[in-house]
Amino acid sequence: MAILSRIYPIALAAVLTGCYESFTPDIDTTPVLCLNSLITAGVPIEYSVTRTWLYTDANGSTDHGVNDAEITLHVNGKPESISYIPQEGDQIHIVAESPTYGKAEAEVTVPVCTPIESLEWEADVTDKWEWVDPEAPEDTYVTTYLINLKARMTIADPAATENYYHFAHNIFSTDEGSQPGVTVLSPVSFYSGTFRYEAEPIFSEHIGILDAISGSDAYGFTFFTDRQFSEKSYTLNLKFEGMRCDVRSEGLTDDMLECGMIFTLNTVSQSYYNWSNYQWQIDNGTIGDLGDIGLGDPVQGYSNVSTGAGVVAAQAGTRYTVNLKDFLKKEILESRNL
Repeated sequence: MAILSRIYPIALAAVLTGCYESFTPDIDTTPVLCLNSLITAGVPIEYSVTRTWLYTDANGSTDHGVNDAEITLHVNGKPESISYIPQEGDQIHIVAESPTYGKAEAEVTVPVCTPIESLEWEADVTDKWEWVDPEAPEDTYVTTYLINLKARMTIADPAATENYYHFAHNIFSTDEGSQPGVTVLSPVSFYSGTFRYEAEPIFSEHIGILDAISGSDAYGFTFFTDRQFSEKSYTLNLKFEGMRCDVRSEGLTDDMLECGMIFTLNTVSQSYYNWSNYQWQIDNGTIGDLGDIGLGDPVQGYSNVSTGAGVVAAQAGTRYTVNLKDFLKKEILESRNL
């Protein structure tokens, strides 16, 4: 009943605040430069320079680019070309200057990558079936495998520094796709399944009590800090369900079974973590919802740029590949021996 007493006023407020009036506050709305950049160690720097605007700007224009801005870069206190390749540990100072909109600048330190100490994984086939591909030559059978994957990724948090992390993943396979005018049927097609965010509790460390009561979860959020394991090792529990692999009977060789998952662990700047957390609060957090309907203070936007518009962030990453080739080969051989 305690939970219902909190939820009911929120639901009632949504009804009572159905009417609203647009207005422009009596504040300085002169456009300023907005500077955005995600700097990655070992990769040329990319950036975006735009200007701020009001939602009520005339004509509803979505073109807020700035064409007269000049970009300058200092690395570890020395001037560098904007084509400079950033390295781990670099202190980056980036400045954008426009005769029209003024100056915007920010500083960020490229983190030192925290390596993946170890990774153990296991997979199992939860279902499989055969079917005849109508687009393939006659009697070309396809065996479909549904696969679940569990992995335990251990990282060792370095000493004497506060660290922020981001976990990412994507699939890979030898699927050749199609060529102009020609349909190419790959012997093996691999499809991603569902990543179970709730299997790893550290992805929810940013969720407050109010969010937990209202049912918020960490879906889509894989940033975390080292607050719970500073200067120690921590093991991430990663769970994937319903991955699908289609294996055709024609033209199959061992090398075509190369498929699986690529795990990336990025050590990120505090600015990247803060901005991502802010986005989650706005899109999924209860505080953001309450602010939208006038029952709480609006969530203030995050920026580390001098104008208060934009974010300059940095990251350094390491990868680990889970190749399912041998696992699939064993499953296929067992199927054909039955």
